Amino acid sequence: MDANRSIVEAAKKLMINCMGTKQDEKLLIVADEKTFELGYGFAVAGREIGIETTFVEAPSQEKGEPPKPVAAAMAEADVEFLLTSMSYSHVKARIAATEKGARVASMPMMTVEIAENYLDADYPFIQKVSKRYADMLSQAKSVRVVTAKGTDITLDVTGREAHADTGDLTEKGALGNLPAGEAYLAPLEDKGTGTIVVDGTIAYVGPVEDDIRLSVKDGRIIDISGGKSAQALKDFLKDKDSEATGIAEFGIGTNPGAKIIGHPLVDEKVWGTIHIAFGMNESMGGTRVSDIHYDCIINSPTVWIDGRKVMEAGEHIMLDGCSK
Repeated sequence: MDANRSIVEAAKKLMINCMGTKQDEKLLIVADEKTFELGYGFAVAGREIGIETTFVEAPSQEKGEPPKPVAAAMAEADVEFLLTSMSYSHVKARIAATEKGARVASMPMMTVEIAENYLDADYPFIQKVSKRYADMLSQAKSVRVVTAKGTDITLDVTGREAHADTGDLTEKGALGNLPAGEAYLAPLEDKGTGTIVVDGTIAYVGPVEDDIRLSVKDGRIIDISGGKSAQALKDFLKDKDSEATGIAEFGIGTNPGAKIIGHPLVDEKVWGTIHIAFGMNESMGGTRVSDIHYDCIINSPTVWIDGRKVMEAGEHIMLDGCSK
């Protein structure tokens, strides 16, 4: 089988520049039947640069832990690229792997288009902005989000540590998405009452065709209204556990090179957007346990951190020295 050379060359850059992969390390690539071409390309890249590389094809999933053989492989590797359809970012097998020191690039629902067009980025700039926002959020007690379409919700983030997704995954136990570009944290699970109007993309559901209105009380969705997209979200949640409707994450996109393409892996990084996720958040310092974690991307938000306006209708207004 011939590998896609664009994917191979992009993967080599990630392995060397973002992951700092060394010749004596063990590299693991995990893909599934939907992402096999990508996984194969990454495996070829690892072998071409002389790294001991294992390529595992997992079954396609929508929830739960990876199969035991996959989890076992994750427990043994030094560097991991998780290219599965379902995000492994928040599963216990990934948490155990990074606790043992593995460096993990979680790239759920990655496509050939993304690999060819969005993996190259201005990572020094992304690092500067992401760390600036993560520092703000780590010191904050509240975040308020308002949009012209009707979003108005305040989240309690007291005592929660924020994380900067910068593309630098060279430290022992590092976890991040590639392409990178966000600052995020887990809000307090039982706080937050208001309205969220989703007009971007929802992970596993897809692009929002008509705005979805989520009514939230005490950190949990209590009503979903709208048209076709709202029904798609309801259908998606039918077989999910009870914690799948609980708030899990607040994040700010910090990648000027990303564009809304209808894919959450890229869309949640877009400059001028925020995302609010629901479900599992144990992996980012929260306490909510669920089989699923899904991000809802919101365009053109106005954001206050502890009453201080940092974004206005999608424009960053508190980033002196961090111009695009």
